Amino acid sequence: MIKPPDALLDLLYRYDPPVRSLGLGLRDLVLNQLSPSHEYVFSMRSKLVLIYGSSERVLADAVCSISLFRQHVTLVFHHGVDLDDTYAMLRGSGKAIRHIRVERPDDLARPELKVYLRQARQLSDLSPARHSRPTTVVTRFKSSSTAKRERFPRLF
Repeated sequence: MIKPPDALLDLLYRYDPPVRSLGLGLRDLVLNQLSPSHEYVFSMRSKLVLIYGSSERVLADAVCSISLFRQHVTLVFHHGVDLDDTYAMLRGSGKAIRHIRVERPDDLARPELKVYLRQARQLSDLSPARHSRPTTVVTRFKSSSTAKRERFPRLF
């Protein structure tokens, strides 16, 4: 298991233990399949997002991401339409993104998840690398914008 940074654990405390456990388990699964990689973490009002890519331009070169919601966790493939959906697990109808909803610890043991992650990795490896690949997992956090919001008093 790749130890999560303390800052990530701090962000996870707002979730109930079952969802927190699913998120960390899915993170471990993703990193075991995609390491070395870049990890970009940011928090939104309704979810926590962890994006994985092969370059420091992880937002542009994203392979997959994990979204933690209140009741479940989702594994998102940013080029999911290009994946071979042999197991009919991919959900979504957009132009590019597909996802798999993870609701129980048993879901993490499904070998199909590894198949999809390997496919996504192979697709990303085919694209030309814009920057050097990391030798370990490089985690970055989006800086909080709460300081900007707190400058102005709330009116309501």
